[in-house]
Formats: sequence, structure tokens, C-alpha cells
Amino acid sequence: MARAPAPKPPADAPPAGARPRSATSFPANLVALAGGLAVCAVIAAYRDGPLAVFSAYTPLAPCLATFALLAATDWWLRSRGRLAATEVSGSPRRAVEYPRVGLRILGLAATLALVAFAYWLFPEYHGGFYDPYWRFLWALAPLLALVPFYFVWADSRVAEPTDEFVQFALLLLGRTASVERGTIARHLAGWTVKAYFLPLMTVYLNDEMTQLHTLYANGGAVAFGSFQGLFHISYATDLLFCVVGYTATMRLLDSQMRSVEPTMLGWTVALICYQPFYSIIGHYYLAYDGDTSWDRWLAPWPYLREGWGIAIIVLSAIYALSTVAFGLRFSNLTHRGIITGGPYRFTKHPAYLSKNLSWWLISVPFVVTADAATSLRHCLLLLLLNTVYFIRARTEERHLSRDPAYVRYALWMNERGLLRELGNIVPALRYRPPAPDSR
Repeated sequence: MARAPAPKPPADAPPAGARPRSATSFPANLVALAGGLAVCAVIAAYRDGPLAVFSAYTPLAPCLATFALLAATDWWLRSRGRLAATEVSGSPRRAVEYPRVGLRILGLAATLALVAFAYWLFPEYHGGFYDPYWRFLWALAPLLALVPFYFVWADSRVAEPTDEFVQFALLLLGRTASVERGTIARHLAGWTVKAYFLPLMTVYLNDEMTQLHTLYANGGAVAFGSFQGLFHISYATDLLFCVVGYTATMRLLDSQMRSVEPTMLGWTVALICYQPFYSIIGHYYLAYDGDTSWDRWLAPWPYLREGWGIAIIVLSAIYALSTVAFGLRFSNLTHRGIITGGPYRFTKHPAYLSKNLSWWLISVPFVVTADAATSLRHCLLLLLLNTVYFIRARTEERHLSRDPAYVRYALWMNERGLLRELGNIVPALRYRPPAPDSR
């Protein structure tokens, strides 16, 4: 009997043994980063001068610059076949159906109204902490006028005409027979992620830009090259791409949410790492900071102190570049494309790894100040926090393993990743794809 021919790999599959293709271009993302940081630097330098009128909207300008460069480079790469095509085709697939456009507008309006109601309902969003976020939203509000025109244009071009906005509108109108529960659940969960994380990231970005402005005011441009300057630039980089990623979620840019973390464990370990939950967990259960800072501890040894600070900056830069690697697609708790470039070509979790290592270098809980028992307790508490991030990594892997592209990437990393030898020593650290019936 003749042997059946082997199935052909997908057209965009990498050669056998090669690293799976990333959903974004890391070099293109670096171009966008350069533009965004340039705007941050200009605002830091002139916030009290010619740009004082815009000081209330400081996060907006660098976000718009970064978004424009990301969208432009993504479009250029797609037009040349360097990135996969989006779900929105360049030419019409079907005739525009204006009732469906109306449903889509209704679905978006109802979603935004639900988010606004949540902000009104929960006391967390009252008070002045989130003022930078409200200003950010008011500045973006005029763009909503373009939404109906975009929906008309996209209606004939999207691959799936009855998307989540259409189905959410149908649910509200009581036409439940045409509604897919899974789509509605993903839609509501995805917007919950956006509504929770976008305010935090916008406020934190505003804070980092304020820190950069203060550094410039006290020391000029040279202050950006100091430890504090590089540290704040690293976190501004991370937050810049966070804000853009949570804001720019759309099929036109292939940055839509494909799926959302399906388990309560995954949501729990993610949310306790952020405010307001971490203010409780971190203060009452995981307070690992001692009385000694790393720079004061190493003050008698200036060369070692300088090398220690460089190591912290390197780890902070890796953490920031891990977010940059996502381009338009960064988001906690969601799948928006498999990233295998930048720091992710070396390890599956460069952000978590670098962040957790930096905490050990910054807090130095192992330094004995009062007594050895206190130092041991601080070390154990930081290990518990490290464990939280290890569980986050595992839940994310299980979620992303529903995509065969991630399974290929993770298995490739088992054999060629920077930490593959550590995985050989500790088998529990190696990736194991879930059984087919558990995905």
C-alpha cells in the first residue's frame, strides 16, 4: 500500500528547526520606541515652557507618536508580506449592510456605557488618583466621531461580519438565538481587562514622565544618563507600550483579542500584582523590603556599587524591551498574537525573569541588619512573590497553548532557549504541552 503523503506545513511556517515567526517586528517596534521616547524627552524639557498648555495631557503625545509609528511600520511590513495579513482585507468581501453597522455602533456604545457605569460605581475610581486617565480619555474622545465611518468601511471587509460588537447588540435587543455565548464572554472579559489596566498604566506613565521632567529640571539632559534617569526611562518605555497596547485593540491592526485567560487562578495571580490589590497583599503579606537599600549597603565599595547599579539598569531595560516586543499587542490576561522576537527569542518569560531578579538586587533582603531571622523572613517573602510570578507564567503558558504557534515556540525554547540547561537540571521548568482534551 502506498504511503499517504505528509501534510504540507502552512505557507508562513518557518523552516524546520527555526524559531517560530513573531507576530510583530522587534526592529520596527524599536523605531516606534525611539519616536515615543523623543517626544517624552521634549515634553520633559519644555513642560514648563512652550508646552505648558499641554502639561495636563503629557501621556497623550508620546502615545500618539508611538501608535502612529507602530501602525505605519506594521502596515509597511504587511504590504510586503513580512507580517501576516489582518482580518480586514484591502478590498470589499461583500456589500455593506447598514443595519449591521448600526448594530456594531450600538454594541460599542453599550460596551463603553458599561465601562463608564463601572467607573462610577466603584469607589476606587473616585478621587484624584485617576485624574490623568480622565484627561487622557477626554483628549481621545473626539476620535469617537470617526468610529461610524470606520465601521461602514470595515463592514464589507472584515472576515467575520457578526463580530463581538454585533453579537453584544443582538444580546441587548433580546435576539439571543443569533448570539454565541463564548463570543460574549470573551468580549466582556476582554473589556474588563482593558478597563482595569488602562487607567493604571496611564497614571503610572504620567508619573514617570513627571519624574523625567523633575530630573531634567534639576540636572538638564545629562540627568537622563544617571541611574535614576535610566531607571525611569526603562519604566516609561514599558508603560508607553502598555498604554498604546491596551488602547489600540482593533482588527484593522491585527491587534484584537483572540482569547482571554479562562481560569480564575490566572486572573487571581495577575490581579494581586497590581493596585489596589497589591497595596493589601504587599503590605500585609509580602512586605519583603528591609531597612537597607542596595546603594547604602555597597557605599564602602564604590566600584561594586556601580556594577550593581548597572546590573539593575540592564534588568530594567530587558523588562522594558520585553513589553516593546509586543508592539500594538501588549495586554495582560489576553492572547493577541504569539511573540517570539526581541528578548522572547532567548526565554519565554524575559519580563518576569528580569523583574524578579531586579527586586533581589534592589531590596537586598539577604543583607543582615537587625538579625538573621528578619533577613531570612524577608528572603522567604520575596520568594513567595517570585512564586506568584512563576504561577502567572504557568497559567499564561496554559492559556497560550491553545494556539499551536505557541506550542511550537515553547517546544523550540526547550531545545534552544537561553535557560535550556536549567530546564534539563530542573525538569519542572521545561514546557510540556497540555493534552489535546485539556486545551
